[in-house]
Amino acid sequence: MNGAVPATYYGADAARPHPAEAEWVSTGVIAIRLADRTETWDLRAPGTTWEISAGALRITHGAERHVIIVKDPIVVKSWTAHLRTHRIRKSREGRTAWLLTLPLALPLGLIVVGLAVYFWVLPWASERLAMKLPPEVDVQLGDPMFEGMRSGLDIDTAGSATLQAFADKLVIAPTFKLRLHLVKDDQVNAFAMPGGHIVVFTGILEKMDRAGQLAALLAHEGTHVEKRHSTRGLARDLAGSFFLALVLGDGSGLGGLLAQKGDELKGLDYSRDLETEADTIGIARLRESGVDPEGMVALLELLEREAGDMPEGTSFLSSHPLTKDRITLARAKASAAGATRSASSELDSLFSVLKGRIESH
Repeated sequence: MNGAVPATYYGADAARPHPAEAEWVSTGVIAIRLADRTETWDLRAPGTTWEISAGALRITHGAERHVIIVKDPIVVKSWTAHLRTHRIRKSREGRTAWLLTLPLALPLGLIVVGLAVYFWVLPWASERLAMKLPPEVDVQLGDPMFEGMRSGLDIDTAGSATLQAFADKLVIAPTFKLRLHLVKDDQVNAFAMPGGHIVVFTGILEKMDRAGQLAALLAHEGTHVEKRHSTRGLARDLAGSFFLALVLGDGSGLGGLLAQKGDELKGLDYSRDLETEADTIGIARLRESGVDPEGMVALLELLEREAGDMPEGTSFLSSHPLTKDRITLARAKASAAGATRSASSELDSLFSVLKGRIESH
């Protein structure tokens, strides 16, 4: 536990890694030494979390979510043991045990029921109500959401046109017209919005080495659009506003809310079941499009290799959790689907153009 160890640091510019050294200065405090400064982190402070991902130790600290990643296996083992031994974990705030000592059983019971309705019943009802609406509603929700975040995205217009041409060669979301956007950003990320907007960062495209991986990514995201996973997630996360707007037919008001909160919603988490569905249907879509389904396996393996270098909240895996079971299932599904007779030369050509644009920037 003594002495500084090498680490990777992500600060306010979350997409850019910085070399650093980390060292324990007391039981619950570490010092992070950077080229221009030293930060001191109290690991028992509110908002601090730690986890093991792809064999690396990831510690997240502070309101701005600064991150360090330690990869040395020996250091990871000793630091993890220390964290567990000293019970260093996310703090619990806002405890209200004192309420239970007051003679307020009935009002407290009503509060509990109200909270249960708000946190469980209303999200459940909002999600199911959203799925009863026509697909056009997804477009009405997704368009203002994308426009609200457009100014904050460095969109490569020519690259987007090439990416759109690539997607148009695939059959991945028959109900919706997909609109592809290539964004210049080092984040290893991509996300889909209700109604068909799909954003792909150059950071994830840069990691790919074959057209099948990009086709798999678009098939996966296209399935989220086609199966309305984003719409269901938004209905669940914004249950109160969503339910009221849908009941009153006030789609414009909800669209305005999404436009304001677009940056927060682009990292909307998907459940393991929805991720598995997107992988499984995505593999079938690849097969239908004449693309080898093994492209999905290659994409997941790529993400698994990169997982240790992806800071929380800025990566594809922060909203699309990757598990060993998910990769194993994808391998089985791809094997069962069988290889295609030949890969599309047009896809390969468009993929080469996209890679060339990235390398030239």
